[in-house]
Amino acid sequence: MAYVLFISEQKLKDSTSINLSVDSSYLLPFIRQAQKLYVETKLGTDLTQKLKDEITAGTLAGAYKTLVDDYIGDMLP
Repeated sequence: MAYVLFISEQKLKDSTSINLSVDSSYLLPFIRQAQKLYVETKLGTDLTQKLKDEITAGTLAGAYKTLVDDYIGDMLP
């Protein structure tokens, strides 16, 4: 099963004190948990799912892209 993340591994490592050599497979459960606890509760299930669908389809653009890149991505680390 593929998981949709609102933050890239590189952005997470650049904005935190996580060592660059840490394997991303160790980070995945914590990123998913943070998205569930903090992002979905703030945005709601419908908007969260819409964003995930657009990311998966590669059609994330406009205000949704700004929301993910500038706000959600900064909220997760």
